[in-house]
Amino acid sequence: MKLAALLCWLGMLALAWAQQGRSVAVGLQAGGTLSWMAYAMQQYDLPRELGFQLKTVPFANKDAARLALRANEIQVVVDDFVEVQALRARGFLVQAIHPYSLNVGGVVVPSNASIRTGADLRGRTVGVTSLTDKTFILLRAYLRQKFGFDPLRESRVIATGSPLMAELLERGQLEAALPLWHHIARMEATGKYRELITNQAILKELGLPSDIPQLFVIAREDADPKALELFLKALRMAAERMKRDDRIWSGILEQRLYALPDPSQLPNIRARWEKGLPQRWDASTLVGMRLFVERLLAVAGSEVVGVERFDPRAFSLQYSGLFAGR
Repeated sequence: MKLAALLCWLGMLALAWAQQGRSVAVGLQAGGTLSWMAYAMQQYDLPRELGFQLKTVPFANKDAARLALRANEIQVVVDDFVEVQALRARGFLVQAIHPYSLNVGGVVVPSNASIRTGADLRGRTVGVTSLTDKTFILLRAYLRQKFGFDPLRESRVIATGSPLMAELLERGQLEAALPLWHHIARMEATGKYRELITNQAILKELGLPSDIPQLFVIAREDADPKALELFLKALRMAAERMKRDDRIWSGILEQRLYALPDPSQLPNIRARWEKGLPQRWDASTLVGMRLFVERLLAVAGSEVVGVERFDPRAFSLQYSGLFAGR
């Protein structure tokens, strides 16, 4: 009995040592929501609970994070579904291993605007973050199919920063805008703006699944798979706890992980963030993504979209069991 107990204790100790040796270096971008998640994981002490080390490395922009990923200075970043395919096309072996956020943007107009449907965007001045923004390409596909016009040709499209869109709408220099999701939440919270149509509604109108992921956890293929699994578990556990935890959101603001001049807008931010959390990741999701990419390519072409075709090898279902609680 004593020998069996000793062997059991030694086995548990060896497992603990092995787990403590597992680590994941994650690239964070200034102002990005992954910094929120990393903060929450650390505040909840999830790396210690699950048995891995979480290393966070801040970067000023996506390009810097991508270079660090390529140099193996980090193993994980969050990026969009196009970038992971573009990296692989250049011979860089990475995969999207877990959906991070759904496409929860949309079109915003002033509350008192006469614009009531997508048809009313014809001939209007529309603000976009860029002409290659996937939200704008999606809107183009929708307006072409539903109302028979392309806003790139029959409306005045202005590329501008998302934080400036509210001000430009208020001045009348824009009549509609496609801001980033958190700016939509802030704008709606003021009562001065309303959402004309959401990206998820557009996807549904186009006959596509409304829960297509926009952003993914992207990892090097040579990263430790067990460490990645533990990291993804921590990510999902943190998200579930954040839904109910006012304290963690106050901490995010206090740590300046997100700049929010008006704290009364925080409930809208939280609600929109939660709406963007993916609920499934399986083969049917990949089918929906392929149809989505094909639709974008048909509207804008490969030069604008950033890839020539959908590459299923860029996406891994290895950790899809996490959605089933396995």
